[in-house]
Amino acid sequence: MEKIRQYINHKTVIMTAMLLCIAIAIITVLRFQAFAYFSMEIDLDEMSGSMEIDDDGSRYLQDGNSGYVLYGPYMTIYKGYYTVDIDYDTDEDCTMNVHSNDFSDYVVSGDIVLKAQSMHKRFCIRIKDEVDDLELRVKYGGYGELRVNRITITENTVGIRTEAFTAFAIVILLTMCYLFRGKIAQNRYTLAALAAITFFSCVPEMTQGMCTGHDGSFHLLRIEGLAEGLRMGVFPVRMQSNWMEGYGYPVSVYYGDLLLYIPALLRLVGFSVTQSYKAYLFLINLGTTLIAYGCFHKIVKNSRAALFGTAAYVFAVYRLTNVYVRIAVGEYSAIMFFPLVFLAMYRIYTEDVTALRAYMKNAVLLAIGMTGLVQTHLISVATVSLMIAFVCILMLRKTLRKNTLLVYIAAVGMTVAVNLFFLVPFMDYSKNVPVEVLNDTEELAAETIQGAGAYISQYFMLYQRAFGASGRNIGDRMAITPGIVLMAVLFAGIYFCMKHRDKMIKFMTLMSVLLLWMSSNLFPWNFIINHVPFMGWISKIQFPWRFLPIAQVFLSLLLCMLLVKIEAERRERMELALMVLLIVTTAQMFSGVIQERSYVEKYDAAGVDSFSLVNGEYVRADTEIDWFDGQVYTNNAEIIEDYTRQGKYAIMKCETAKMDGDDDAWVELPIINYKNYAAYGENGIPLKIVDGDNNVIRVMLPDGYSGIVAVTYEIPPSYRVADICSLLAVAVIAVVMLLLWKKQAVNKIEMKMNEEKGGD
Repeated sequence: MEKIRQYINHKTVIMTAMLLCIAIAIITVLRFQAFAYFSMEIDLDEMSGSMEIDDDGSRYLQDGNSGYVLYGPYMTIYKGYYTVDIDYDTDEDCTMNVHSNDFSDYVVSGDIVLKAQSMHKRFCIRIKDEVDDLELRVKYGGYGELRVNRITITENTVGIRTEAFTAFAIVILLTMCYLFRGKIAQNRYTLAALAAITFFSCVPEMTQGMCTGHDGSFHLLRIEGLAEGLRMGVFPVRMQSNWMEGYGYPVSVYYGDLLLYIPALLRLVGFSVTQSYKAYLFLINLGTTLIAYGCFHKIVKNSRAALFGTAAYVFAVYRLTNVYVRIAVGEYSAIMFFPLVFLAMYRIYTEDVTALRAYMKNAVLLAIGMTGLVQTHLISVATVSLMIAFVCILMLRKTLRKNTLLVYIAAVGMTVAVNLFFLVPFMDYSKNVPVEVLNDTEELAAETIQGAGAYISQYFMLYQRAFGASGRNIGDRMAITPGIVLMAVLFAGIYFCMKHRDKMIKFMTLMSVLLLWMSSNLFPWNFIINHVPFMGWISKIQFPWRFLPIAQVFLSLLLCMLLVKIEAERRERMELALMVLLIVTTAQMFSGVIQERSYVEKYDAAGVDSFSLVNGEYVRADTEIDWFDGQVYTNNAEIIEDYTRQGKYAIMKCETAKMDGDDDAWVELPIINYKNYAAYGENGIPLKIVDGDNNVIRVMLPDGYSGIVAVTYEIPPSYRVADICSLLAVAVIAVVMLLLWKKQAVNKIEMKMNEEKGGD
């Protein structure tokens, strides 16, 4: 009877949630239909500043003083979301922002970069409440010519979209909480602890604006590139056209970005750059907490110990450095999947191998973990693969078992099959497109990789500055350490090994020491790269301290195992000491991050410099990006209609004269000529593309041609086949795992029924 009542309640709640979602959808549609667009062009004559008025009504300035040179018109604007368009021309980069003197808290904008390679910028702003002195300000750098031709403001529907999305999310979340209320109540203390860990790991997010750190702008551009691709109907996105003011960057070919579709979708809905990024960071912190706890708990079979291990892992100092100092989105996302790989490895070498069907589940687990690494950070694939190879050698007898080898073969096969949609374009470009990252010599990389390793003294520092990198001077270095908590665990493990014989704790301790050595400047990386055959590729790891996240997993697991082994009285004292240390070290780290780093508002992607390439690893070799000017160049051709971007196409209209001699007719577009670009003319006739000056696209034109020239990035059939194969692989693995799980559940029910019969 109770089950029937529960079923009716669940059905009622689900139906209510569906009705609420339908109501939200209807209200949203009605709001869209009733929306009245407000649009106005700013009268430049009503604006002030040092810019001169030209005959055509535009404002211009040449070689004047730096600062705000155009500002005004101090207009009244109502609460809402708006799109600002500015047409301009400049020789040097300038900036623009939207401001209010009396109501600054009501205007959310941030600085917009007016790049010299463009002539138009469009960006969104939010007005939280009515403002009667709205000011648009253009800031001049002091060099070259700046001209402002036109500024318009248009109200948009971002508010309607974001509010509808938020309402849907709240309904779904509350429904899920109700449906699983029994499980939640049963595990309320554990869930409360995990929620607290996640909450405190997000404390530096709870500020206005965001910190872009070392690589933040690069990853924000990746997110925006995915959003732009989805907006144009492209999936999966390979070539991101938003980079370098339209010159394009195939970052999605070289860098797995499956998880970044989450913030990209939020950007499509209308959430700001900062909101979308912070939502992603929260989800990664939550995922890291849940995955670490789930894996640690399955290994040590002790919830309390797993919670402390999870806290130690989530608050490990180098992980926090990645998250809040380096803003290394790829690496800190990959760290979320490390415990899955470790759980698979632990089971492979500790479980009974007689039942191959059950044992093969470890292959799926390992494939999931490695897929997470492939789709977030390829360098982590390399470091983890080295760790796996080392473990295989240490456990050689168990490695050479037939079933163990089958598990590894199956895991590799599944990982490759699932990731074919990424690996095929990656291999294609790696083989056929010369880029900067593939041009570095091993000798040059070897000169720097070892010296960049962590200093041993850093491992024992209680506090380090929240900025810096990995230079020679330790005072200028970031926190490259697992933290004093995990270092204390290491010495506790060494002490335990001296007193007791425990193979697993001994193994965890030795691996922790090895990985800390590998992360330091004392490990002979330069010698290995230069003198050990087939090891030159290690130079691509760039920094030895990339092995620190692996050491942090071993140390966190070591902590879990020690808490299980020690006596109850000592355990309580150790837990109290751990809690105090975690709070102190994390608070110190967060205080430095919040106070020492610069937080800025990034409301729209136009506020991110599209040339934030870090080291420009994926730029075509021998390309000078400083020479990019955004101009179209021609030879024996005349431009009839200017070059524009229309969705997936870059389009212009031109004509050529009948030519005598060997001189060719062509147009060069401001797009880097990467593989898979295609050009078409009138009626879809194909046009030849070759490398132009500085590796841009040069489209060859026939004699006497008149019409459009359209360039687009085309996905080759081999990529589409890889996409389909990946989907099929995921479907097959899911079906097989579902059948195995179903059979296992049936076996458990049968065993339980047999036990009950035997008891009778």
